[in-house]
Amino acid sequence: MSSYNRESLEEFKQQPFCLLFTNDSYVHPEPEDVAALIKLAGWSQNDAAKVVGVKNDPKKGSSTIRKWKSDKAKNDYREIPYSAWRLMLLQAGVVRL
Repeated sequence: MSSYNRESLEEFKQQPFCLLFTNDSYVHPEPEDVAALIKLAGWSQNDAAKVVGVKNDPKKGSSTIRKWKSDKAKNDYREIPYSAWRLMLLQAGVVRL
């Protein structure tokens, strides 16, 4: 698990999971990092789902987003695809094209 202040957008921007996938220093985000980005961006689960184009229910949220934020030890955990992660980083203003 990465150790940094997940409440600070500036620290978030400096993490290896914000690098391009082609960079040898890139690391895949942990579920806690996905949750932190959503919180730092001020998004609800539905907002995040709309950003990446996955199914969401206005009342229940998005099962896909929940799976990306779920503990790795749980059966429903799914790793966030790089393309969805990068799109979230772009939309949140963490990285630029």
